[in-house]
Amino acid sequence: MSHPQQGDALQLVAGELAAIGQRLSYLGSVLQSEAVNRPQQVAAPSGEPGTAERTGSAGHAASAGSSGSAEQAGSVGQGGSVLGASGAQQAASSQQAAVPSYPSRVVAEPRRWLRADLEPSRVLAWVGGGVTLLGVVFLLVLAVQQDWVGPGARVAGGAVLAGLLIAAGWWVHRTAAEQRVASIALATTGFAALFLDVVAATALYDFLPVPAGLGAGLLVAVGGLVLADRWQAQPLAVGVVLASAICAPMITGRSDALLIGFVVLLQVAAAPVQVRRGWGGLALAAGVPTVLAAFTGAVWGLFAPNPVLVPAILAAAVIGVVVAAITAGFRPAAERTAIGLLVAAPTPAFLAGPMLLERAEATATGAGMALLLAAIWAVGRYLPAFADWLPSRFLAAAGAMAAIATGQATITALDVSSWATGLLCEALLLTAAGHLLRRRGILLGAACYAVFGFFMTLGNELPISALLTFDEPAGVAGLVAGLLITAVAVALPTAGVRLGAIGSLPKSLPLWASAAIALLYGTAGATMAACLLVSDSRGAFLTGHILITLCWVVFAIALLLRGVRVRHLRIGGLVLTAVSLAKLLLFDLGTLDGFARVIAFLCAGLILLTAGVGYTKLLTRQAE
Repeated sequence: MSHPQQGDALQLVAGELAAIGQRLSYLGSVLQSEAVNRPQQVAAPSGEPGTAERTGSAGHAASAGSSGSAEQAGSVGQGGSVLGASGAQQAASSQQAAVPSYPSRVVAEPRRWLRADLEPSRVLAWVGGGVTLLGVVFLLVLAVQQDWVGPGARVAGGAVLAGLLIAAGWWVHRTAAEQRVASIALATTGFAALFLDVVAATALYDFLPVPAGLGAGLLVAVGGLVLADRWQAQPLAVGVVLASAICAPMITGRSDALLIGFVVLLQVAAAPVQVRRGWGGLALAAGVPTVLAAFTGAVWGLFAPNPVLVPAILAAAVIGVVVAAITAGFRPAAERTAIGLLVAAPTPAFLAGPMLLERAEATATGAGMALLLAAIWAVGRYLPAFADWLPSRFLAAAGAMAAIATGQATITALDVSSWATGLLCEALLLTAAGHLLRRRGILLGAACYAVFGFFMTLGNELPISALLTFDEPAGVAGLVAGLLITAVAVALPTAGVRLGAIGSLPKSLPLWASAAIALLYGTAGATMAACLLVSDSRGAFLTGHILITLCWVVFAIALLLRGVRVRHLRIGGLVLTAVSLAKLLLFDLGTLDGFARVIAFLCAGLILLTAGVGYTKLLTRQAE
């Protein structure tokens, strides 16, 4: 029996290793192409053998090569012939049979660094349109200054020029589809020029009354937006709205109710197209000029009062809020744009109310805006038909703006000396509402009101000097403010615990420390104010401090007794005990004199002794 020679066996092994290397190279190229390009599944070509089949074919080739080598070895033994060219060709053919063919590596396309909308043709088209529009504006201004033609001829010439530009854009769009950018630029320039012509006819020459001018401007804007919707061209819609909004103040010359009315009409006309197409750029182009015009109108109203200005600002704010809600509902992808419009739209009304209106009217303005925002929040939260319509973040922004509007109305309605009382009352009401409605966001608003109300109380109703000196009694306002601070300091953490972690206490030490400080200050202020209301004398002042110390000691003991099983309450009781003792030794010892000092120390000592005995019994019973 013949055996293959050693050289033939090595050639077969080398062919098999080469086949394995090509398989690994192919797999590496596939993985690298997937990492460079977008992820995609690579399927094996149809008819390509699997790994087992390839291995089997390689094995058959190896066995075939072995048998051939054995025959050749036999022939060498019989005839003494040497392995020549036929043996090498047979080994090469077996190696090619064992190595299958693989597809070539996919090369990733190079990334384009130049945006499509920044190509030279687009840039030239839009720059040309802008220069043409400025030329129309300058032509109108120069015609007025030089008195070349009459007002009627100026308006008619502007309308004819705008119509020619729109017609040229339409013709280019129909005849040359590749010139889409040029057609959009021509149409945008034409509609903007026509809109400026309407503004000039209304504001400069009084050819049209204000209602007719507003209606004509709305028709022009609607025409441009309808054409943009038909062409599916957001640049045309943005250009019509933005160019008209920017150039309108150049014709009117001031920011009054007429300008605000025009930009509000632009926003109203843009809303259906924006909702239909989901164009975020159009929403911003229509909303931002309205807010800016309302802001400048509020400032302009200080120098040139106008009875129509404030209603125009309020209408702009209401329409902006409604458009933002519609955008958020129909286009959830544009949530950030809707939130930005919601936050920006009512702010001019907040500014214009206190600046341009009397207190009652400004209060009604803020309250109406607060009701509108709160209604949007309530509809999105509690009506089943709209529960999934408005996004949660948008509703949170609406609730926050409602809280701001309520605070603004409160500050406008009250005097400076009553701001703290009003804010603390609203904090208490919001706390109750948050607890009943099970909403943490309402509690956050209540906390903001409570913080502002507390610091305003320190400056107005209940200053620190009212607790340290006898010369500044707090009065009824101080008593009410102290009671409100105490109620909020107890109710707000309690509601937070019920909503956040029922059965356990939050682990936020700063929040609990802030609530404890507010509680101590509120009880101290209310106690002192009540004593001085009973008797405006130094004896009442000393009695108030005795009661304050005893109240703090009682609170500390209550926390200790309650904190047998709750570690946080136990720590709070110990801290409050230390604070009470510090007040007793550092303040009462130096301020109180005679019999008052004796009463304070005796009562505090007896209460602490009694509490110590009771606490020991409680611990023993708990251990048993």
